[in-house]
Amino acid sequence: MPHVSRKKLKKKVFIKIGEQLSSTIAKASSARELKWIFRELITPIERVMLAKRLAIILMLERGYSIDIIQKTLKVTPQTIVRFWKITKHSLYKPIIKEISNNKVKKDFWQELEKLILLGMPLRGKQWQLMRRVAAKHL
Repeated sequence: MPHVSRKKLKKKVFIKIGEQLSSTIAKASSARELKWIFRELITPIERVMLAKRLAIILMLERGYSIDIIQKTLKVTPQTIVRFWKITKHSLYKPIIKEISNNKVKKDFWQELEKLILLGMPLRGKQWQLMRRVAAKHL
């Protein structure tokens, strides 16, 4: 679990630095700059947390069940429900659609389906179908 300081910031300061971070990320003009921001400002644990959150959103959009998401990503049902609520809010739908249509999506799904495949039982028609789909990507 990442270390969170017990010393609370004033609300105005917290909002201001959050806006500054968002602005810095939005103004990155290349993938190289974004990689630098994430490498230097975000710890490995924070990167894993962000990646899992993105994966939850994408898996929900793809129709995966809470149970499959929970087992695959090792997250709680409460976390999944929180992001399910976000995906239903109309403000975020264009952003989620853009993320879902990104060319990285294909590689993401190939890797994720491999993970799901490894964690699934060998029985049941539903799993057999998933195995066939995943096997095409292996």
